[in-house]
Amino acid sequence: MSFQDLPADWAQRPITDPDVFEGVVDLIVADQARREGSTYVLLCHEGGRLMQPLCLPDDPRTADVGRVQSGLRRLFTEAASEGVRDVVVVIGRPGHPAPTPRDHDLRAAFESACRSAGVRLLGVAIAAPEAVAAFPSDGPVAA
Repeated sequence: MSFQDLPADWAQRPITDPDVFEGVVDLIVADQARREGSTYVLLCHEGGRLMQPLCLPDDPRTADVGRVQSGLRRLFTEAASEGVRDVVVVIGRPGHPAPTPRDHDLRAAFESACRSAGVRLLGVAIAAPEAVAAFPSDGPVAA
């Protein structure tokens, strides 16, 4: 789904609504972030509505997974102290949006950081230059 396909009431829906999830990610993740690599954290209101997107410019293809986990744990702990309970994380990177083994490692780091900080990970997506795809926790690994 493209952001151009979003229904008029998308901002009133939970970001996890399958009719808006990929379109919202497409709207938020900049083309440059997809080409160069970045991680987006989408802070959500209670009920899963988008509150605030944050762009973390480290390239998820090369950043140390342990450092990513530690940094996100600190970010999520601070956000939780301000009342944020739900987040979505997006891996922006070149290539196809099919999950790679590296993406699976990053997803595990996101899940661990959320558990440690006491926030709920509503979803993960991969935003590639050509498309956006939801990245379910039990998705297949692409080589």
